[in-house]
Amino acid sequence: MVLRRIRRIALAGAAALAALLALVTLTTPRDSGTGTDSAAQVPAPLAVGTALQRPRRTPPLRLIQENGRPIALSAFHGKWLVFAPAMTLCQEVCPMTTGALTELTQELHRVGLAGRVAVAEVTVDPWRDTPARLRAYRRMTGVDFTQLTGTPAEIHRFWKFFGVYYKRVPQEKPAAIDWWTHRPETFDIQHTDGVFILDPAGQERIVDEGMPDVGGRLSQALRRLLDAEGRENLAHPQLPWSAPQLLEDLDWLTNRTVPAAALPGAKPPSAAATSAMLAGSPGQLQALHVQAGALLGGGDALDARIRALRGYPIVLNAWASWCPPCRAEFPLFASASASYGRRVAFLGADTEDSAGAAREFLAGHRVSYPSYQVSGPDLEGIAPTRVTPTTIYIDPAGHVVYTHPGQYESQTTLDQDIARYALGQ
Repeated sequence: MVLRRIRRIALAGAAALAALLALVTLTTPRDSGTGTDSAAQVPAPLAVGTALQRPRRTPPLRLIQENGRPIALSAFHGKWLVFAPAMTLCQEVCPMTTGALTELTQELHRVGLAGRVAVAEVTVDPWRDTPARLRAYRRMTGVDFTQLTGTPAEIHRFWKFFGVYYKRVPQEKPAAIDWWTHRPETFDIQHTDGVFILDPAGQERIVDEGMPDVGGRLSQALRRLLDAEGRENLAHPQLPWSAPQLLEDLDWLTNRTVPAAALPGAKPPSAAATSAMLAGSPGQLQALHVQAGALLGGGDALDARIRALRGYPIVLNAWASWCPPCRAEFPLFASASASYGRRVAFLGADTEDSAGAAREFLAGHRVSYPSYQVSGPDLEGIAPTRVTPTTIYIDPAGHVVYTHPGQYESQTTLDQDIARYALGQ
């Protein structure tokens, strides 16, 4: 009993500390030189990448610069490093990667971060991407960031650590023509597309697999390198990431704030789209969807529902109709519950609210799950809550694994927490 009481006190203290840290972050102005009122600032959201739960320190890795000199990855310590796999003879995606990183370099200069962030491409073709070829590629494309190559063994060690696949494969016929030698190419490389961010201590922090999105725009020099498949990727990149999103992820990593008005508004799917997305849900989850938007009663009933949902992860959102941050984040939960509702149980906890006001709010803010009208002490029996809204994550065994105090500011942040704490990804 004493240990349980100590644990509750510790958790309550942690929640209070988290709320205090959130308040400090919200009132920290972004270092933009614009003099924007800090009251209109919010923490920058994670835009596109997947943040590692535990930063991963990189081992000693050596590469070769385009001037032919060796360089250790540790040479970038003290700066954030954004880098991507690429090759100078790629015709499907890599010219877009070069274009996106060029755009990022320009944005870093514009916002005054060029001295704090390094940008690089690291080859997946160590057999042909010699320093001389990298220099020729720079002259042809106007690249204004670091290009790195290495011996086949060095490149293998490098990309094996970061989980990037690449493999030599036969060249298609008719063979593509090497832009530098003007001779037919003798092999091609299949490889993973994506982008990575290391922190100034050399730890891997963010990874994003997918194609760069440059809005269909490339310089003439880069566009000429694309084949028919590359031009299709330029118009319709798969799992896209962009330079502005990388800049936002750097903002998130460095705890910067952005104008609240700059965050994209949430657009929940329509009722018909939600029904289609949730079709075929398991019985216990389908029962939640049948009660979409309903206000049910009591802390005891909520406890019983949580017990009945054993075997499924639960996302429990504590809200109230009188709470502006709750109202602001509700569309995020409407979207998330439609996207994840076939695997995750969503529940609402209308806290210290009047039934009439709560039902009126729910009628105008439809979500695909019910809410239970509860008191503060009812919620305390599940997890310590000191602010409204609060979101509680419960694992399939019924244990609270995470509590998020305060409002979710973006869909990306909510989705990331669902993936991490509900789905264990």
